[in-house]
Amino acid sequence: MSLASYTTLSITAIGMAEGWDGLRGIATVRWECPSGDSEESSADDLIRWLSTGGGRAYVQAPDGTRGPKVFVAGVDSHRYLCSNPDDESADALLDLPRFWQVVHSHRGPNHRRRGLFRSR
Repeated sequence: MSLASYTTLSITAIGMAEGWDGLRGIATVRWECPSGDSEESSADDLIRWLSTGGGRAYVQAPDGTRGPKVFVAGVDSHRYLCSNPDDESADALLDLPRFWQVVHSHRGPNHRRRGLFRSR
């Protein structure tokens, strides 16, 4: 299934671009839909889905309940995901489990592409 098939989903894990840390380094997300199915999407796809009003995303809390809502922050080609626009260091997205294996990122400081991740 694709993001377009859902109106609400929960982010359960994140993948970071190699050499990046913090919210701007999130390149891939693993998410669950209400039926419990799990998929992975690029951060760019999720940003596009959220920005066009495709639906809502929430961080899944460690106990499985719905955590804070996920927003798109930044402007133009510097957009990124966040759940706490007031304090990036306390953002719940950064507390999610991480993907294991990193595929090299093609993203430079002024480049829009993000690396992709694969689970082991």
